Amino acid sequence: MKPNDGLKPADEIDESPLKLVSKQFLCCTPIRLIRWHGLLEQELNWDEQAALLDATVDHPLVQCYPLSAEYQAAFLKYIIAQLSSMNTEHHDRLMEKYCAMLLPGTELPLDDPSIGLSYKHYELPHGQGVISLKESGAFVSEGTTGLCSWQAAKALCEHISNNRDDFHGRNILELGSGVGLSGIYLAKCYEPSIIVMSDCHSSVLSALKENVRLNFPNAAPVECDNPLVSLLLDSGNTLMGVMDLDWQYISASNLSQLIEPDVIVAADIVYDHTLFPALLSTLNYIFCLSHNRCKFVLACTERNQDTLNEFLQLLITAKFRINEETVSPSRHFHWDSSASNIRIFTISRAFS
Repeated sequence: MKPNDGLKPADEIDESPLKLVSKQFLCCTPIRLIRWHGLLEQELNWDEQAALLDATVDHPLVQCYPLSAEYQAAFLKYIIAQLSSMNTEHHDRLMEKYCAMLLPGTELPLDDPSIGLSYKHYELPHGQGVISLKESGAFVSEGTTGLCSWQAAKALCEHISNNRDDFHGRNILELGSGVGLSGIYLAKCYEPSIIVMSDCHSSVLSALKENVRLNFPNAAPVECDNPLVSLLLDSGNTLMGVMDLDWQYISASNLSQLIEPDVIVAADIVYDHTLFPALLSTLNYIFCLSHNRCKFVLACTERNQDTLNEFLQLLITAKFRINEETVSPSRHFHWDSSASNIRIFTISRAFS
């Protein structure tokens, strides 16, 4: 759905404009893409400005787990500009917060601010709670692209939310989990029997483990003999694992001791053709574990059509069946559906 599209999703009908703006702010929706739902089309008195601040920069989640100071400053600057264009008197707190954000050194009290990590908060559909993630604001950080949530991961979450029966109660393996948006969403809302989130970069795995613990503070640790599993938690309904899974060494991973997947999910892992042989070997290995009874749900940002087509042809040659899914509109996870060509595929194989 485009930013100025007048259509309102069904689940937004009973929510106030302030609540809808708050949701978009908490997950750092780019300012140009925020749907304001008429909130700034008329003058806001001081009480209304205070309510807007309480729902955004002074939201309890932001106080505990702050968003990027740069993003918050840009958000406040936009509001100030809109109010100024209407000759509306600014609330003192609005100006104080904005000026404070501009002070040198106003960044985040995180473990390692040198790599620009901050938080984003994703309010989930249907009152299912909130996912809080520590992420990087940069596309490439610490030599990896895995420290931020990409558009395809958000599109994958939209797809999951519209296909509940395909994921609820399943054994799920996620490849290239990054900071964990899709995997944590599945674990929090779909009660898989087990979900294993995997990646292979040390910084990504560290952030992923921290995010899993943050979102499941009461989950109990579980011992695991597999040295590649650095975190295993039991939430009562779901067993959640974080695994160092290098596709080049999949046969040595002892993955079968941990999970026999019903479903594999992944987002934005098809971008480098040099990785395709290892990825294809990994898929062959995992499908063999399940006697070809699992399925693979893949979300891609199509940056280069030839690269994606090369991977799809490799799958066809390896006797996989590919079904392209309809991409759900951006409703809950606020990705830019107008700027990115997202494609989602369900991949299966005939039973052996």
